[in-house]
Amino acid sequence: MRGTHAVVLAACLASCASGSSAVPATARAARDAPAADCARRLGPRTPAPAAPPPGGAPAAAPASSLVVHAELSLAKLAAELEQHVEPRLADGRGVALGPAGVLEYSVDRGAFAVSVAGDHLVVETPVQGRARACRGRHCYASCEPRALVRAGIPLWLRPDYRFGPSRVSLEFTQGCKVRAFGGMLNVDVTPLLKSALAPQLERLRREIDQRLPDVRAQAERAWSQLSLARPLPLGGCLALEPIGLVQGPVEQSMQTAHARFALLARPELRTECLDPAPRAPLPPLSADPALPDEGVVTLGMEVPLTGLARAFETATPAAGSRPRLRVAQATVAARGTNVSAELDLAGELCGAARLQAEPTFAGEDGVIELTAGQLDAGESGRVRAAGLDPEAFAQQLAGLPRVSAPFSLPMLRAAPPALSWLVSDPMFSLSARVSSLRAVGAAARGEHLVAWVEARGSLLLEQK
Repeated sequence: MRGTHAVVLAACLASCASGSSAVPATARAARDAPAADCARRLGPRTPAPAAPPPGGAPAAAPASSLVVHAELSLAKLAAELEQHVEPRLADGRGVALGPAGVLEYSVDRGAFAVSVAGDHLVVETPVQGRARACRGRHCYASCEPRALVRAGIPLWLRPDYRFGPSRVSLEFTQGCKVRAFGGMLNVDVTPLLKSALAPQLERLRREIDQRLPDVRAQAERAWSQLSLARPLPLGGCLALEPIGLVQGPVEQSMQTAHARFALLARPELRTECLDPAPRAPLPPLSADPALPDEGVVTLGMEVPLTGLARAFETATPAAGSRPRLRVAQATVAARGTNVSAELDLAGELCGAARLQAEPTFAGEDGVIELTAGQLDAGESGRVRAAGLDPEAFAQQLAGLPRVSAPFSLPMLRAAPPALSWLVSDPMFSLSARVSSLRAVGAAARGEHLVAWVEARGSLLLEQK
């Protein structure tokens, strides 16, 4: 008792000597000292807890539209036609003209010009002819007809990814007439020349069709590559999960045709590349004349729920939080798109608590947190019996864990230059442009959390 009185007396003297109302040192020590372990306990559950029903639908991202700009060199196509189509389209000798004798002729093409007109690829070449009317060894009249050969190829591909057949036409801009018998007989040989050119025009049509890109083969190769999950250099796996292809409009700029396509997919960054699922066959191509310049891609990033459990167990309580507690052990499971956490508490408050909460993903730092913490009726009653407010207690528990997604937004913004490895075809190069990037939420799915990022932009696919 004498010791106790001495402590009290010393505290009073210290307070009086200071001439203020400061809190005594012993009181401050008692206030700032950690609370005694298990000062409060949550009562047992009655009856024993059962596993919470899963409820809700599994999280699934909306289908992304990854817009790809593809370029076709019109000059290169024209050069290929120049190389493979002979300059001489047709020639003939001894074609009967009746009383006017016979006709000799030759028809040569000029240079090819390739352009985009509306929804067609147009190939044109001027045609120059030479014709002579002869009787015996004497040729008495001649003319030089001119024409324009035009081939039109539909630019909207068929559902099988192939071009429709081209249509070739011949239009004479200058006909050919010969005068016989001193001008008494005029013979128009233009129809005869047109008939003679018909088989050559069919040959030209086949040659043009053969020189068009084999889009079907390219689409098959791209679909096969894009269907493969690819391990990332620093761990994890990128799975695009393509589900469809869409063609947009084709436009011309200088000597280049610009085509837009969209890859419909559900891309995700996963923790590991699992055994590949059977590859779906290339789906029919669909068309969208209003396909925009940019697509909207929702990229999912997987984080194991075990990582959220560890984040509970290693969390540091916020300064001033009461009761002071820590999570000795956590088990986390998906409950629909939310999570259910079974927590063994230690510190000032001991006991088991079950929390339900919503995962969120926002901001630039790539951190998944929990919000909207809730306790069911049974848990709320046990917390209230321990002298705590159930709602405030649920929010305190939900605020404990913070889990990092595989990539922050600044890291993703810096990633587009590295996307070229997605396409291993030596015939093409790939570059990316991202105009905006933002976090758009998170959800539980199976044994993982999935954090989603929405990106707007496009890819440029160029032929080497």
